[in-house]
Amino acid sequence: MPADYTYDYGIVRVVPRVERGEQINVGVILSCVDADFLEARIELDRARLLALDPSLDLDVIERGLAIIPAVCAGGPDAGPI
Repeated sequence: MPADYTYDYGIVRVVPRVERGEQINVGVILSCVDADFLEARIELDRARLLALDPSLDLDVIERGLAIIPAVCAGGPDAGPI
């Protein structure tokens, strides 16, 4: 039986050092126009990311990633894009 709706998704990745080509999946954005649905989930594995680059400022990265679910949720907490 075919699905009632189709969903699209995007993977959110952190790339600590572009020149090395390493990346870590940290979340997903899921959307469905027909269901008026847009949501993001983010989960950062701090130890794994630091294993790739110990000099990273993880607090800055987490603050940046936290913007994604807020924008997807909309409302005044989303702030300017």
